[in-house]
Amino acid sequence: MINRAYVFLIFVMLAFFAPLFLFGTSLTFIVVVPFTILVWFLARWQEIVKVEKRGKLSEIVLGSVIYASNIVRNALGFSEGFQGIGLFDMLIAFIAVCIAIYGFKGLKEFILPMTYLSILIVGYQLEFAITEVAFLENFLAHLMASLLKVFTITASSNSNIVTLYSRQGNLHHLLVDAPCTGIKGMLSYGSLAILMILDIKATYRRKLLWTAIGTIGTFIINIIRLLSIFLAAYFLEIDAALTIHTYLGYSLFIVWVLIFWTIAFKYMVPSKPIKLS
Repeated sequence: MINRAYVFLIFVMLAFFAPLFLFGTSLTFIVVVPFTILVWFLARWQEIVKVEKRGKLSEIVLGSVIYASNIVRNALGFSEGFQGIGLFDMLIAFIAVCIAIYGFKGLKEFILPMTYLSILIVGYQLEFAITEVAFLENFLAHLMASLLKVFTITASSNSNIVTLYSRQGNLHHLLVDAPCTGIKGMLSYGSLAILMILDIKATYRRKLLWTAIGTIGTFIINIIRLLSIFLAAYFLEIDAALTIHTYLGYSLFIVWVLIFWTIAFKYMVPSKPIKLS
């Protein structure tokens, strides 16, 4: 028989993707979020296949009702303001499948992905709610101008605006506003890296060390993301910079989480001693 872990994974992906035919979604949501969840599945697969909890008939029915009710909510236009399937819908879908496959008692086995989706929702709400984070905007603008000068690129900053001439001689005024600061990415992917570390059985000292590394590393990745956008504006003009602004950030954060977690797991979990006969 097929292990319930495979059934769970299949139904989670179906729950994410099936509504797209009716409602659509953001490319970010449908690519980044499921891929990140798959990364967690890959990292925790050996533990997931051992989960023995099973949803009762009543829980299977309840999970199905929760999922169907959310679909109806979207069909009637009572979504959270986003035209299409959003993060809240993905969280509801994930919880509904968990209840149906593993029951309420099995929810505790999947706290991390549920927490991750919840933090993502908070991050997006913060992005829309915060109209001005002047200190961070100004700091990043001045930092970008300084880093560009390291590359012998003439640039200056005034408040949160960076002014530079492209290699083709075109003048660009690049605004570092709240969405560009990377608050959403740092919050979501930084929390993912840290949560995955906290999920490992290791000493508190090692967890604290790698939590600090994860936090600092996520901030540095955000700096690299921003710098790549400004370099693209200089070398490739503004259209290329806008494309990189849209897609590179998520790719960098995902790669960072993969690399960070691989290295952290290697050093946090001690090797099993070799038994000598």
